[in-house]
Parts: sequence; structure tokens; C-alpha cells
Amino acid sequence: MHNDFIQLATAIRPRLTSLCRSFFDRQELACDAEDAVQETLLRLWLMRERLKKYQSPEILAIKIAKNVCIDMLKKACSQHEPLEGGIGVIAPLQADHQAIFHDTERIIDQAMKKLPGTQCRMLAMRSEGMTMEEIAAACGTTPTSAKAMICAARKQLMTTINIRRK
Repeated sequence: MHNDFIQLATAIRPRLTSLCRSFFDRQELACDAEDAVQETLLRLWLMRERLKKYQSPEILAIKIAKNVCIDMLKKACSQHEPLEGGIGVIAPLQADHQAIFHDTERIIDQAMKKLPGTQCRMLAMRSEGMTMEEIAAACGTTPTSAKAMICAARKQLMTTINIRRK
């Protein structure tokens, strides 16, 4: 299990670093990107026994990293004192965070619209925490078929998103 985790961490670290740097692109927050990566890897390590249960530990790591970055930005915003003249650091940080959030949300929404209806619905149900059995029952299919459709939807979603980044 230890070696499996090291391989996973080594493989995803560059992507996590890039993602976290995009959240902390301001010079005064650049060192926070590495802290966010470390916190993400720590959280993954703490759940290493359960990682095999996830279809894609890499996607889980990305989700954790995004949440860590958002939490760190919120904490940074709440700790900064206003500058002279009433202009604070909070507003630019919140604006940056909101811009990143809205841009990410827009890209994901556009990619989701390209998915077939059933795949989109199944992926949404899965993201809401429904089990494969519950999704299969709701869509009138088998759990194996639901899993295959969700896997295909995720692959198509990631392909669409990656194409847009290039």
C-alpha cells in the first residue's frame, strides 16, 4: 500500500502543483501553492486504505486540492487587515477567487452540455453521492452498465476540458 501511494503521489504531484499555482498566482501567495499540494497529499495519505474504492484517485486528488486551495484563500481573506484608505486585500482576493470559480464552472457546464443526456444525468447522480445500484434503479439499467456509462461520461468530460485548456 505504501509503494502504491508513493507511485500515485509521484504521478499526480505535477498536475496538483500546476492546479494549486493557478489558484495562488499572486506573488505574495505563491508559496501557498506548495502548502496546498502538501495538504492534499496528506489528506490522500490519511485515506490511503480507501483509495482503491475510488474509480479515479487522480480526480479525487484534484477535487481535494481545489477544496484545499479554496479554504486557504478564504482563510487568507479573513486574516488580511485593510490597507490605508479603506482599500482591503480581501476584495481583490475574492474577485480572483470568484473569477476562477466562475470560469471553472462555465468550462464544466459547457463540457457537461456535450454529454449525452443519460450520461450527464448519471454523472450528476454519482456526484451527489448516489451508489451505482441507486443510479441503475433510477435509470432502469444494471449497476455494471451504469458504471460503464459514468466512466465513459467522465472520460469524455475530461477530454473536453483538457482540449479547452490547450
